[in-house]
Amino acid sequence: MVLDLVMLLLLLLYQFLVFSLCGPATVTASSSTMPLQAKPNCADKCGNITVPYPFGIGDDPSCYRDGFNLFCNNTFTPPKLFVSNISNMRKDRNLFVSDPSLAVEVTEISLEGQLRVYSFMNCICYDDSFSGTNASPIFMDLRNAPYTFSGTGNRFTAIGCSSQAYIQNFNNVRTGWYGSLQYGCSVYCYDKESTLSGNYTGMGYCQTFIPKGFKVFYGSDWYNFSVTDFSNSGFYTRNRGRVPAILDWAIENESCENAAIRNATTYACGQHSECFKSPNGLGYLCKCSEGYEGNPYLQHGCQDINECSNGTMNDCSSSAICTNMPGTYNCSCPPGTEGDGRRNRSGCVQILVLPNPLSPPAHTKLVAVQVIVGNIMKVRIHFTTGRYVSENRLVIGQPGICQLYLFVTRHLIRIS
Repeated sequence: MVLDLVMLLLLLLYQFLVFSLCGPATVTASSSTMPLQAKPNCADKCGNITVPYPFGIGDDPSCYRDGFNLFCNNTFTPPKLFVSNISNMRKDRNLFVSDPSLAVEVTEISLEGQLRVYSFMNCICYDDSFSGTNASPIFMDLRNAPYTFSGTGNRFTAIGCSSQAYIQNFNNVRTGWYGSLQYGCSVYCYDKESTLSGNYTGMGYCQTFIPKGFKVFYGSDWYNFSVTDFSNSGFYTRNRGRVPAILDWAIENESCENAAIRNATTYACGQHSECFKSPNGLGYLCKCSEGYEGNPYLQHGCQDINECSNGTMNDCSSSAICTNMPGTYNCSCPPGTEGDGRRNRSGCVQILVLPNPLSPPAHTKLVAVQVIVGNIMKVRIHFTTGRYVSENRLVIGQPGICQLYLFVTRHLIRIS
């Protein structure tokens, strides 16, 4: 009877100590820093636009990868960012001549392989005798730059009546493609009154896709036709001869399949990153490996994500201990509980331990309870007579976190 009472008291004390002194599960967090964007000592901002490597601004060629240099014009407020190596030429009589005023403005840079820019329109208006007036043909040459016009984010658009427009792709030594292809569309209408405003392609305007590798036109979700666009002083002047466009970019001179580039100085991907084929079919791009974030084009740009710092980034249960590790994390159960620690799986459930009073030797005469929490608290209670002989000990927990030792005896004697 006395033994049963002592066993019950020990179990009650065990539950109280584990769940009161050990407390709830803790989350292991590490200090986090902002991911790097540019190389050390290189500018990473132009006005309100972030300029991440491999792009760069300034005169130091070490701040950008070859072909990815940009120009920050500080004469604007705020400063504006422009592409440096796209040739824009305007036709003068029968010749195309370079025009510095046609610099391509950058509005956003994505490390996922895209630039948002402003492109230029080609415009020609005809009089009643079908003689061309107010012509402003522009030739945009991307052959010496790591850019193509996005085939998914852009549409080639022509506005007019009885008009035909096309774009042409010429030999490209940089990509190894040779030849000349034309892509375009035709639009017909009797007069301005027969057209309808809205998305009715063929009635005053037409649109077509731009194939991969082509080098021209503008945002597919941007344009909505209006009858007033027929006027040269309307659409063209209202938009200052520019339209928003999306450029695809990639590391064009290699491919992921070429394993040798991983040991070469030309390989663009840094530590903890992966190489993948560019969606536009030319070259490759880099991305941080799973569990890392940052700029994969910098040698140490991909940094570990601390999933334990935010409950939405891990699936540890509320009572589990989340431990951050390089590239991943681990869920474990606190002392006195068991399970996988996962939110949508077994989680952590309480362990109920019943000491066996028949297992210790008959001459054992010791009952003791010891609790250690960290290196701060130590409580020890001894009920003993005679010398220390042998023990039946149950260890619960991990050193430095929470330990509970239960010593039980078969024979109890009165303590004076």
